[in-house]
Amino acid sequence: MIFLLLESSASLALSAFFVVLLRTLSVPLHLMDLPDHRKIHEGAIPLCGGIAIFLAFAGISLLASGPMACGPGFWAATLLIVGLGVADDRFALPARFRFGAQVLIAITLISAEGLGQVSFGDLTELGIVFGPIGLLVLSVAFIVGLINAWNMLDGVDGLAGGSAVAALVWILLLSLHAGAEGLVVPVALLLAAVGGFLIFNLRSPWRARASVYLGDAGSTALGGIIAYLILCLSNGAEGLAFQSLLWLVIIPVVDTLSLMVRRMLDHRSPMSADRRHLHHLLIDTGFSPAATSYVIVLVSFLCGGVGYLGLVFNLPGPVMVIGLVFVAIAHTAFVLAAESATRRRVHRAARPSIKLQM
Repeated sequence: MIFLLLESSASLALSAFFVVLLRTLSVPLHLMDLPDHRKIHEGAIPLCGGIAIFLAFAGISLLASGPMACGPGFWAATLLIVGLGVADDRFALPARFRFGAQVLIAITLISAEGLGQVSFGDLTELGIVFGPIGLLVLSVAFIVGLINAWNMLDGVDGLAGGSAVAALVWILLLSLHAGAEGLVVPVALLLAAVGGFLIFNLRSPWRARASVYLGDAGSTALGGIIAYLILCLSNGAEGLAFQSLLWLVIIPVVDTLSLMVRRMLDHRSPMSADRRHLHHLLIDTGFSPAATSYVIVLVSFLCGGVGYLGLVFNLPGPVMVIGLVFVAIAHTAFVLAAESATRRRVHRAARPSIKLQM
């Protein structure tokens, strides 16, 4: 335990060091985020946070003394996700190319690490059974989905990193609960590395706004790693029930699915950009960016706690699934109400200008 604390502290410190170092290199590398009609931050912000997290996480992992379940396939896939994200930050890659590359990376990761045997606990007794192909499709969809969900989540200072911390805390506790010693060290090191980044990204009384962003490299890598860790915990006949583990990431998952459905209903691409994310709607209803981030992270943490308790106390699978449905219904109700209120405000604001023209 002492070694784990020391290694985690080193991961946090190294992550903060890399953030400071890479900020000076972001301009010549053209890794800067510029404000536009969707991004309302002030000035150009370096997109080096994800690279700093990965370098610290990988560097300390190579020196870690404890067991590591992450094999070469994991490191290769994570490096590819980070590299793809850096290229997207630099060159704005086409959405179809990114999606295709993410699918190939997910298939490679699952094959190399022996994943894809997702456990559904007592739901199998109700006849809910997937064949090998179905489990592979589910696993690939989960990895690719969470990669993009975390990328879409990264729209407010501290939100994507804070949500990753919320999920990783419960993953760490569940790894200890399940006796998955090989996951404890990497999860702790990643958790610390994200903490080092949040020092520069999370709004607080000591920091008015973020001085560095994750970038696509960081948000997509966090989503992919968290998906990998959840699949590891759920892998095999004795794995933890997937429906309970889904509680750890239900907020970004539901928000992404809701967003894609609303875009398609508007006859738009599900990958198109807009300001209809949950964090945008909260800001539009009057929350400050800092409050928005803290609220979503807190709700995500509480949902993760439900999943943890469900697994620890072995709650029935159908109960956990019904709970997930209620979360989706609550999210949908809020989104519809917030969008309706926003449309009414826009309509009222436009009416005086119409009268003046008349």
